[in-house]
Amino acid sequence: MRIAYTSDLHVDISQRNWELVPYLAEVVKIVDPDVFVVAGDISPEIGDLEYALDCFANLRSLKLFIPGNQDVWVLSEDMQSLGHDSYEKYYFYLPEACRRNNFVPLWMEPTVYGGVGFVGSIGWYDLGPGTEVVPSFSREHHYLLDSIWNDMRWACWADISTMVEGRPKPVKRPDSEVAREFNLRLDQDIEAFALDAGVREIVVVTHYPPFPEMSLEGMPFCGSRELGDILSSHRKVTVSISGHIHSRHDVVVGGVRAVRCPVGYLRREHRRYQELVKECLEVIHLIEGEDFLGRHPR
Repeated sequence: MRIAYTSDLHVDISQRNWELVPYLAEVVKIVDPDVFVVAGDISPEIGDLEYALDCFANLRSLKLFIPGNQDVWVLSEDMQSLGHDSYEKYYFYLPEACRRNNFVPLWMEPTVYGGVGFVGSIGWYDLGPGTEVVPSFSREHHYLLDSIWNDMRWACWADISTMVEGRPKPVKRPDSEVAREFNLRLDQDIEAFALDAGVREIVVVTHYPPFPEMSLEGMPFCGSRELGDILSSHRKVTVSISGHIHSRHDVVVGGVRAVRCPVGYLRREHRRYQELVKECLEVIHLIEGEDFLGRHPR
């Protein structure tokens, strides 16, 4: 089985990001993988997200998507005060956008293809409000700091128990609670496939990286260690695909091959889109009994 993957298209960030997607789609069509995965962060605007997904309409592959943090932003404090939140986008608007464009909303619909189980989640992170962030890493990765601050404003995981008459707007749930909620649901989805004799191995797709080994030097781990523990605890989990950090990575952690291959924020440069695609699209091969690294499932 051939799995092509990318993430962080960020079509709302620049014209170059917007224009790259059709070229990316053409290359994926030529590659003709069995499965194509987009691991989150297309745009906070549903219309932009649908444009990007529609670019891949001609693929014959099974197409999978999970949202990133920017996909669930509610970019209006007035709308948040009326009770519209990230849960609404995560569980209703984004799944519907996926289905309209023939992508499987993987966090809602775990899928089996060719004996491989695919499960997904946004992942989220458990950084506390008092976490010290020291920006000692390179300027090109300062967007990770911006992401944390923007999540505090626009990622609205509302505590519905506080939505009472007279309160100015819903209270947001702590990130650690949100991460715990999504981790528990993902664990249940993995467990269901782990007990399925027809599933020989499991690929987990998240937006946030599941292992500290995928972090950047000088930056606190922007994920949940509990998530990594969950992946490592299930014998059938062999591959983790994630995004969020705008750099390629491929490492084996606790018997799980963890990869990412993002687009990121494109700068004004003169390279052709065809050349840029080579840096933001990767393919891995799953072979029954082993992957192309020669590592046998645990």
